[in-house]
Amino acid sequence: MVVDEDLLFADEEDFEPAIREPQRWRILIVDDEEEIHAVTRLVLNDFTFEGRGLDLISAYSGKESIELLRDTEDIAVVLLDVVMEDNHAGLDVARRIREELNNPFTRIILRTGQPGQAPENKVISELDINDYKQKTELTAQKLFVTVTTALRSFRDLKTIDTNRQRLLQLAMSVAHQIRNRTMSIAGFANIAVRELMAGEDVVPQLDTIRVEAARLEALVSSVSDFASLSRGVKEHVLLKTAVDEAYAATEKELASKDISFADVATVSVDVDDLTIEADRRLVVRMLEELLMNAVVFRKEDCRIAITAEPLKEGCLFKIEDNGVGISSEIVSYIFDPFFSSLSDGVGMGLCTVRKIVEEHGWEISVSSSEGQGSTFEIVIPVCVDSEPNEEGEDA
Repeated sequence: MVVDEDLLFADEEDFEPAIREPQRWRILIVDDEEEIHAVTRLVLNDFTFEGRGLDLISAYSGKESIELLRDTEDIAVVLLDVVMEDNHAGLDVARRIREELNNPFTRIILRTGQPGQAPENKVISELDINDYKQKTELTAQKLFVTVTTALRSFRDLKTIDTNRQRLLQLAMSVAHQIRNRTMSIAGFANIAVRELMAGEDVVPQLDTIRVEAARLEALVSSVSDFASLSRGVKEHVLLKTAVDEAYAATEKELASKDISFADVATVSVDVDDLTIEADRRLVVRMLEELLMNAVVFRKEDCRIAITAEPLKEGCLFKIEDNGVGISSEIVSYIFDPFFSSLSDGVGMGLCTVRKIVEEHGWEISVSSSEGQGSTFEIVIPVCVDSEPNEEGEDA
């Protein structure tokens, strides 16, 4: 493996790639007093949660807030004044968020300077809100705590919903794959029975049954492996060490297929001394899957570049190859379970990568052109200064 060498895939053109920062938490401030917006922004100016800063959005009326909520995705928290256009404008907004917009995820924090207009017990019992604060009691420290608690709740709800959707997608894909295999096995078994009774050769049919049974076994094994993926305890992981371990694992996997990794690919690594907080085992597995993907879809003179660069918040991790690339028609499906452009592929490699990324709360994207290779980018929000010791644990 070649370390710290530049790897250029397009010599004829130099360009500066766009730097992607981690997506920021969106907070909507709804209040008809400009001073409240200014003070809130001042207090939350340097706020971060899980390595992500805040994107503070302002609305000055209930009507404007609903329009913003309808047009803006993933608003995590609404800091909502009660009295605006009228004495109950904020309460109407809270009700419309849940009922009209059908949004159970956004955390609603009511802030009022006139508690008599909306008694706390009545509001909490009748509306699906998440906190109720009087403006006079909401100090900077309490606002920090309130927003942190709300963001943690929003994150957990979104994670649960994403996992539910992924589970539904996986279940449907498994059912489809198993149905195809069992129908094929049953069909060729019936043909074998008829030809056996007629005294004809049934070896081809039995071979097909054997192949389909093996594919079915591989499918079940891949689903079991996928289901067992869950993030364990986070630790400080030195990216260079994780890449080395992934290279060794990929080398071993290819050797079992009588392929020499060093003979089929040149790997260049430049990740500095960046350290992230993650489940070490899953990070290595993610990198192994991406390396295997690059090797499987390689062309002659296969080159793979692994790089990482610090961002203002976190770091940008990239794996770039000069392989066959991905056509625009299928690129949106590559992370789906059992999707593969290979006739004998199981199609769970990149699906596994996506799950590991989501387990950590990271972001992944791919850019590719057919015949021009692919680049996978992973935005990791949190980098840490301390490095692991020789055993890979915090010093």
